[in-house]
Amino acid sequence: MVQKILDYKCKRANASGFNEKTITGLQLEFPKSYNDAGTMAAISIAIKKEEGSPVCLLPFCHTVEAETLGGIINLSDGKFGPRAATYAYTSVEELLHLSDIDFNQGRIGEVLKACQMIKSQGETIVLEVSGFFTILNSLIDVTKIFKAWRKNVELVDKIFSFLAKNLYSFIEEAKKAGVAMVSYADPAGSVNIIGPKYTELVARNFTVPFLKKTSDLADDNFIIHLCPKTSLILLSLGVAERKTIDLSQRINYIEACLKAIGREKIIGQACIKDTQAVLSHGKITSLQLV
Repeated sequence: MVQKILDYKCKRANASGFNEKTITGLQLEFPKSYNDAGTMAAISIAIKKEEGSPVCLLPFCHTVEAETLGGIINLSDGKFGPRAATYAYTSVEELLHLSDIDFNQGRIGEVLKACQMIKSQGETIVLEVSGFFTILNSLIDVTKIFKAWRKNVELVDKIFSFLAKNLYSFIEEAKKAGVAMVSYADPAGSVNIIGPKYTELVARNFTVPFLKKTSDLADDNFIIHLCPKTSLILLSLGVAERKTIDLSQRINYIEACLKAIGREKIIGQACIKDTQAVLSHGKITSLQLV
């Protein structure tokens, strides 16, 4: 019997795009601004200062990975953020022929260059990485994934393994580029969207193995952050356990995450975009995969 899986009610799942002050202040041009490392770095630093955040965030949407895998993305005018324009693939079988991501090309390459630029200016960078269903949702009608799963499990397993391999490589490249924290999120894979059966299947068969491998990249300069939606899925299924770190001070959530670097491998109890969140009790939760 499928266990009861809790869902985190996210207030910023669809938050994207820039406000008018940022657009006019930096004299941004779209879609050009989404494809230039220097511009992306300037935007990220400007937003960090405007929000009073301790970190710079990149990228500015959840479509970068899908785009580099052939996704057809509408970059928009900057106010609403990039979104899938239409599905690039009509059959699940087409996804078997995707090539590994080239991290020196396209928008994903510019994002990594922007990370290097921000790091060189003495700033701390957090890179948001999209999960399995968030990527697939920008490539194909995911109902076709579910239909294929019922008929050919091996085929879908190959697709998820391919995504896991390339996401791991992306995180490796991010670490090389000076990123201090990667925040993994898969809002399109929430239990209220794909249902408990597939949520559990993906968590056990793909998310946990992927995170176990990825967490080995954590060291004195790098840590993995999970969207609380993912954290709650793992905790609900009993494939992860909580560990409390007492920092003994009232502290901004993101600053607390940074203090966990070198002490823990995986953290994630609040949204990384909530730059004003404060831990009044001075405690932050890490996750231990089991």
